[in-house]
Amino acid sequence: MLCVLKGTLSASGRPAGVVARPGAHDGADPEVLVMTDRGSFYSLLGACGHSGLRLGAALSLFETGEAPGNPLRPYRPLEEGPPYSCPAWDSWSRSIFFRAGHAIFRLTSDNVVELVAGDPREEGDPEDEDDEETAGAGPANEDVLFSYPSHLVSDGKGSIYCSVLGEPDNSVLRLQLPAVWRAPEDEPAADGAAAEGGGPQRVRVSTLLSEQGCGDGSLAYSHSDGCLVMANDTALFRLLLGAGGERGPAPVLLAGRPGEQGERDGRCSRARFKGPTSIAADGDGNIFITEDRGARRVSNTSAVRRVTPDGSVTTLASALTGRFHTQPFVLPNGYLAICDGDSKSLLVLDLGLKPLSLLPAPAAPAAPAAPPRRTLHADMGALLTQPDGTADLTLVVAGRRFLAHRAILAARCDYFKQRLALGGFADGAAAELDLPDADPAAFELLLRFVYTGAVDIPASLAPSVAELADRLLLPELCADAQAVVLSGVSAATVVGSLLWAERLGGSFSGLVSSLKAWAVEHYEEVRGSGSLRRLMAESPELMEDMMAHALTKRPRAQ
Repeated sequence: MLCVLKGTLSASGRPAGVVARPGAHDGADPEVLVMTDRGSFYSLLGACGHSGLRLGAALSLFETGEAPGNPLRPYRPLEEGPPYSCPAWDSWSRSIFFRAGHAIFRLTSDNVVELVAGDPREEGDPEDEDDEETAGAGPANEDVLFSYPSHLVSDGKGSIYCSVLGEPDNSVLRLQLPAVWRAPEDEPAADGAAAEGGGPQRVRVSTLLSEQGCGDGSLAYSHSDGCLVMANDTALFRLLLGAGGERGPAPVLLAGRPGEQGERDGRCSRARFKGPTSIAADGDGNIFITEDRGARRVSNTSAVRRVTPDGSVTTLASALTGRFHTQPFVLPNGYLAICDGDSKSLLVLDLGLKPLSLLPAPAAPAAPAAPPRRTLHADMGALLTQPDGTADLTLVVAGRRFLAHRAILAARCDYFKQRLALGGFADGAAAELDLPDADPAAFELLLRFVYTGAVDIPASLAPSVAELADRLLLPELCADAQAVVLSGVSAATVVGSLLWAERLGGSFSGLVSSLKAWAVEHYEEVRGSGSLRRLMAESPELMEDMMAHALTKRPRAQ
């Protein structure tokens, strides 16, 4: 049973995030802080035990004077501009990073506020800072401009990640911290810059990802597998990072289905989401989601859901009153704390979670390199990419030849099970099978799905993959390909996709309904593209049906 604790904060401003940092000395409890949208940090007492929470005093914050060499003075929060938000603890530098205005700041262990990058009062689009001139010494990248940086997360290895909303795509930025910021308790930097107090002092800002559909601003970092998790309105994606914090392979779907809203629990693509507003990770690699379930985000009914590392989605609490747009936070006592900006309160769920470590992971002793752990997914995929002589069937697709294993095909695909059955079709004992009407590129993806159970489908091949999967009796792959078609639809392409899906019928009837609803919702854009004339010429019945739906959507005259 969930224990929901709720109390109105008596602080000035609205709660804009919860963060923790190590205690002042060894053995002390962590210090938990609640940040307000006006730039204050208040101690949250009782967050390390189970005797009740209460708000303590505000921290005394400082900043350096405007001229070099000036002594510290009391920090003056910004009075105008976007509010403060998104506090994130970084164990590598022993600092709390946060957004203020259009800039990113940090709060040091001495409670000194320093500008990290951006201009708090000036908005702009960030550009990669990889040239020598902009990477030189200096207190901060003040010449880098942001447009509402949000959802700051740390990898504990010298990088901070944040999302920036933009048109046409949202971006994920990487802020590489200078070596001189590394906490002295850690090992010195590889080049000795931290130990000697020299080296570049600027933060390097670069674009890690700018890709439509793979995120809507919400970020979390999973320390258990070194991945960034990104959320949009309907799905979660996992982005593997390289050893140095740079981008690895393309993002892969973790849970949900792009373009399809819902409130269904389940594993991976069987789950549905409805408006995730923010996400955060716990110490076990689970992702916790706050979800706004109000119609078009008008009501303030919210939910909290958990996604395990294997993509299984479970609703933990629903019908919660409040609007939760700041990142959830796992308190040291295992409770999940969520800020409710509407009522200036803190909602706490007793879930018995594992909090994130506030200290850097200890360096592991050197050990002989071990071979990578083998997985079924990788081994099955290797049968395709690294033939070992065990293939006993050749598939000829429009002149291209694919080596395969008849036992695997028969076990994983009903089409091949029927065609390879002995005593049935004439092909049962054949050494070669011919599929002359298939697209080789689409078949290559289909074959990988048969062997591994998962495949990334490019938007350009999604229609071909969907048709071929339907023909070869693979409904799961057909549904995944249709979802890719739907996620990439636009005013210029929706009519063509609609006519294509209607022609195929059967398994594509759901896609027809979704495309029709999209076209009705964006009717003016579709009409402006001129493609309605094609729809009228090729399918008058479909055009008439769509017009009827469009008329019902229009508000009635009073």
